[in-house]
Amino acid sequence: MKILALSTSTPRGSVALLDVEHSDHGKHGERVLASMSYDDLHGHAERIISAIEETLAAAGATRADIQALACDIGPGSFTGVRVAVATVKGIALALATPAVGVISLEAMAAAAFASAAAPGDLVVPVIDAKKGELFLAVYDAPHAPPRVAPRHLARDEVPAALAALAEGARVVVVGVVAEELPALRPHLAQGPGLGLPDASWIGRLAAERLARGPSSREDLDAAAIEPLYVRAPDAKPAQPGYAPPR
Repeated sequence: MKILALSTSTPRGSVALLDVEHSDHGKHGERVLASMSYDDLHGHAERIISAIEETLAAAGATRADIQALACDIGPGSFTGVRVAVATVKGIALALATPAVGVISLEAMAAAAFASAAAPGDLVVPVIDAKKGELFLAVYDAPHAPPRVAPRHLARDEVPAALAALAEGARVVVVGVVAEELPALRPHLAQGPGLGLPDASWIGRLAAERLARGPSSREDLDAAAIEPLYVRAPDAKPAQPGYAPPR
C-alpha cells in the first residue's frame, strides 16, 4: 500500500510517500519511497501541491498510485493545520481513498521512541504556540494514548509541570523550540523527526492505524478529519447586528 503523508502544522512543510506491506497479522514493514521538506510558514497553501508532485515524481509514482492519505491535524499554526487537512480531504475525495489524521505531537513522540527514548521514559514533544506559550503532550510508550493530552501552557509554567510529572522517570524533550528554554535543554533530544513534525512519521503512524482497521465507519473517512487547535483561534465570529466601521 502506498501512503501519501503531509505535514503543514509548523513552519516546516513536508511530504512523504511510503510503501507499506501488510501480512495477515498486520503491518510488517514500510519504507519511504521519497520525501521532501521546505521552510515557509506562510506559503503552505502555495507550496504543498508542488511538493506533492515533486515527491511523487521522485518516487516514480503518480496520484493514481496513492492508496491512502495522512496528514497532521495539529496543534500548530491555525492556517497551516487547515492547509494539510483541506488538501488531504480534497485528494481523498477525488481518489476515493481512506485518510488518517495524526496529531503533530504524536508524530514527534513516535520518532523519539524510535531513536532517543525507551518505553517508560516520559517523552514530551513541544511546539511553539506563540504568545509566550508552548503546545505539548506527554507520552510514556510508543503507539499508546498520551499520558497528558495535547494542551497549551505558558513557557514559564512548563518546567514545573514536567517536574511534577516525572516522579523519577527519565524525561526526554523533543522540539526545536525547547532550545529557547534553559530548563528544558538538559532533557532535549535531537535528530531526524524530533525537531518538528515530519511527514514520514505521520505516514508511519497512519500505517499502524490502517493495519489495525477502522474502529468505526468514520475512522478512515477523510470527511471525519478535523483540525486539533487545542487553543481557540484569535478570530471570533461577528456578533449578531455587528456592522464593521466605515
